[in-house]
Amino acid sequence: MTARFRLPAGRSYDVGALEEARERQHAQVVCNVLLLDNTVQPFRANKQDQGRILLDVVYKHLELTERDYFGLQLADDSSDSQRWLDPNKLIRKQLKRPSPHNLRFRVKFFVCDPSKLQEEYTRYSFSFFTFLHILYAVLPCPQNTAVLLASYAVQAELGDYSHSEHLPGYLSEYSFIPNPPQDFEKEVAKLHQEHNGLTPAQSEFNYLNAARTLELYGVELHYARDHCNTEIYVGVLSAGISVYKDRVRVNHFPWLKIVKISFKSKQFFIQLRKELTDYRESLLGFNMMNYRACKNLWKACVEHHTFFRLERPVPPERNLFLQYFTLGSKFRYCGRTEAQSVQYGKERGNKNRVFARSPSKPLVRRLMSGLDWETVSRNSLSDDRLETQSLPNRSPPDSPDQNNHNSVCEYDNVAFLNTEHSYSKICNF
Repeated sequence: MTARFRLPAGRSYDVGALEEARERQHAQVVCNVLLLDNTVQPFRANKQDQGRILLDVVYKHLELTERDYFGLQLADDSSDSQRWLDPNKLIRKQLKRPSPHNLRFRVKFFVCDPSKLQEEYTRYSFSFFTFLHILYAVLPCPQNTAVLLASYAVQAELGDYSHSEHLPGYLSEYSFIPNPPQDFEKEVAKLHQEHNGLTPAQSEFNYLNAARTLELYGVELHYARDHCNTEIYVGVLSAGISVYKDRVRVNHFPWLKIVKISFKSKQFFIQLRKELTDYRESLLGFNMMNYRACKNLWKACVEHHTFFRLERPVPPERNLFLQYFTLGSKFRYCGRTEAQSVQYGKERGNKNRVFARSPSKPLVRRLMSGLDWETVSRNSLSDDRLETQSLPNRSPPDSPDQNNHNSVCEYDNVAFLNTEHSYSKICNF
């Protein structure tokens, strides 16, 4: 009876809205981030968001003001070349494996002068990250420098030396370098006595000031081969691009001498400025493992040059035709430069921030027992490839290195190519 008087109206079923809700629910991914204190912190992110959203969540969790020195490195990447989370790229295009994803929070840009870091917490993060790299032989360190650095680390944690409190052997449970010699602790304790009066902040500043003289401090290494198929490493740092062969830096090219960097397929090229005695500009070529490794090296060069050498990032292309129809990569560094970061730290930095420093003694016990750090960072470039234990000290990156700057021809295993070739990705300096 009721059905007889029902209005002949249709019915609808909103499939689209339900599917969008389902997609949003499944778009949430879990990102396990290994922090500097060896703790793993899970973060949730929407894979449809840009990478900067995840970065901002991590920065907010750590209460970081000077953020642009740090980044997230993809620990799930099986390639030999380290890859950073791109702030301008969608998360789903970078984290393609099933959730959860593993990432490492790390220092990305190493300042040449620790006084440019405005916050005490930032300097502490730098020194603690360097401490871990020395501990795991990621950053090779001669014994005399290692003793000095260890003494500053002890002063920052234990304070002034006291004969009543610091009895012989008080450093026996600490680890500062892999396989320390027998008299290492005695030398550290001796220097520790000379640091009386230094606060933890002053000790960490001195730690960074000494660590920056190490050969590989602040160098982002990329595995490559020269035209003779010899294994080398191309290092990108604040001062330019360096080449390492047989555990020794064989050449260094400052940014001022570089005209262009480019890559095509898995070949990376550096075009050098013409010298007075040269007839034409020289072009150096390196063979990378694959296309992705080659592009990662090119991006690292673009980011380091922009961050350390420019006052502000290069603005994006406004010409719509060039923006959508230009061949090659449109990648540009979009964060603050070093000059902008220093100014931002002076204006916004919290210099009176109170924070807890991670004690190194329990930390070292966890690390040396083979826990999270080795598991999550298994793909680090420092694993077994680069054996640079005997590298000598170097002067700070800003100081001139006459031996490496005199001539490009010092490195006889680099291919000098014709500069008339065209390349798919080019960056002018």
